[in-house]
Amino acid sequence: MGGAITSSFMRRNNCENPFIGHFFEILKIMKEYDIVLSLGNAARSGCIHDLQDETQREEFRQNLELANLAHDEGVQVIIEGAGGHIRVDRIKEYIEHYKNNSPYPLFVAGPLPTDIAFGYDHIAGCVGASIASSAGADYLCAITPAEHLGLPGIQDVKEGLIAFRIAAHIGDSMKYGKDEKDREIAEKRSVLDLEGQMCLALDRERAEMLSSRISECTMCGDFCAIKLMKMF
Repeated sequence: MGGAITSSFMRRNNCENPFIGHFFEILKIMKEYDIVLSLGNAARSGCIHDLQDETQREEFRQNLELANLAHDEGVQVIIEGAGGHIRVDRIKEYIEHYKNNSPYPLFVAGPLPTDIAFGYDHIAGCVGASIASSAGADYLCAITPAEHLGLPGIQDVKEGLIAFRIAAHIGDSMKYGKDEKDREIAEKRSVLDLEGQMCLALDRERAEMLSSRISECTMCGDFCAIKLMKMF
């Protein structure tokens, strides 16, 4: 949206990009207040059938040039790329292209690996973000269930943030081996320590809402596999 607004302004006023024209003035303000510059991904794909084209590649080259200028002026930078809608088999390739050609942290919005999930785009986005993060993306932008449909409410934002915290954790477990909590939960599950599992839950409030508060999983009830095996 920001890219479209800027492009519309440029066409209406027959001018160059004002953010580029005033770039060093902007950098001066950002340095004074220690603000991180996020260079956007205005040419990102609008559906999974969009292929990476010369416009996207040129935007990346320009963002790299701007990032280098900002870095020389003492301003921290992240670059947004590989966002929007990307078919699942292309995500890893796109992320690796950015990481292999840029020394700056990579910010991804999504990406969405399917176009049919509106109403559940936070779930689709979580899938894409997990792959992107595991491939090297550094910063994830959450998507809410209201994506493509309207402005998100408080609950929408919460659901989106939880979904993308899951994606970030999956990515970290693959990149850095950060799966200690998964092991802790598995150990507590093996001894039917429900309270211990609740303490480690990403969203304890929801876990408790769905729980029957008995020690074993209510899906199995008396036929809980762990409980049965402990009888012998």
